[in-house]
Amino acid sequence: MLSYTNAVIALIVIAGIALLGSAILTLGETPEKIELQKPALQNTPENFQQFASAELEDKCAVPPGQDPEKWKEHLGHHPDLYAECL
Repeated sequence: MLSYTNAVIALIVIAGIALLGSAILTLGETPEKIELQKPALQNTPENFQQFASAELEDKCAVPPGQDPEKWKEHLGHHPDLYAECL
């Protein structure tokens, strides 16, 4: 038979495990997953012109706030537009 102290400790351990499990499940909701749930931007000539007009004067320059490696990877997806940058 469990003593009162052992029963309390067992309940605290069970509650801690439940709380930890809940925290792990909640942490799984990353912003990337939330972003994936948004409808994708349609690739239209109008959208392309909007993004093209927002380019920097030096199209090879890394935009502010952009990771240089990711920017280089992005340029690699458009070799016809950025061949001189690669």
